Amino acid sequence: MNINISGAHIFSRTGSHIPGLFMMSSSPDSVTRTSQETSREFYFEGLSCGREGRHEDALALFARALDADPRLALAWVGRGFALGKLGRYEEEITCCDRAIALDPRCIDAWNNKAFALGLLGRFEEKAVCCEKALEIDPENAAAWNNKGVALGMLGRYESEIHCCDRALALRPKYLSAWVNRGFACGKLKRYEDEIASYDRALKIYPRYLTALMRKGRVLILQKQYRDAAEVLRQALEIEPAHARTLYLRGLALSSAGQHDEAIPLLEKSLKMDASNADAWVVLSNSCFLSGKLEESARAFDQAYYIDVKDVRTGIVKGMSYLKTGKFDDAIHAFSDVLGILLR
Repeated sequence: MNINISGAHIFSRTGSHIPGLFMMSSSPDSVTRTSQETSREFYFEGLSCGREGRHEDALALFARALDADPRLALAWVGRGFALGKLGRYEEEITCCDRAIALDPRCIDAWNNKAFALGLLGRFEEKAVCCEKALEIDPENAAAWNNKGVALGMLGRYESEIHCCDRALALRPKYLSAWVNRGFACGKLKRYEDEIASYDRALKIYPRYLTALMRKGRVLILQKQYRDAAEVLRQALEIEPAHARTLYLRGLALSSAGQHDEAIPLLEKSLKMDASNADAWVVLSNSCFLSGKLEESARAFDQAYYIDVKDVRTGIVKGMSYLKTGKFDDAIHAFSDVLGILLR
């Protein structure tokens, strides 16, 4: 059985800005200077809470800022950012739209809206938002990186690399852009370039878990199993209970014939994420080759159950996209089904 070890973009808030101290919208005469000052005080307090990860508190403070001055565009951006951090992406988009209505050149609003759209899988719209941001500031590295992610998720990997290169020309130490560049190179099977991109990120920040995990994955694809296992061991030193990394290291060790070492890693990964059919398949193979036949059969049954369910779900989703004219989304759904069947 072929094992699917491809990953999606690991998305981060790296390319999205907590709104700064620029492009304040002017308030109408009906808003008093005291109200403006009060609004900005709450706004700055909200920023401080957001930087500390206290997003519920930040949300309340941005609401108070907007009560005092509903025309403070950056308070709408801040409110949206806090909502996004709480997983409320549709509401984040609404807040960004309110900010854009007040200040069409508010680049933070365009960038944050793009990020939220991406998390909802609306990549065409995300790309459009990035274009709007780049019309305002052609040298905005976050917008270039965000646009690259959107294009990559639409299968336009050469364009993603171009966008990442533009972002990196502006910010050479932009970790997210290096990792996204590597992802796109991998999709084009340019594995040496992919590893080089991850190595650049790791040179900047050696404990960057995503870069280590991605590098380990591509080394497995190149059948450099022992090197992969070592890179993934380093990743687990950073985060020992990371299900995906545990699975990949288990896969590397299993592929290298070290089944007794692979089994506990795979079992630990599956305790955290029992929905990973690939991990059940690898566990089944390792148990079989270690003479643990009953455990192998149980693991295979788990993989088969998940696969059947995922194939059915994928076909229904693909047909639904076709009926609504979302052909790119339909292709992605059917491609996922094909990958499962090939396994």
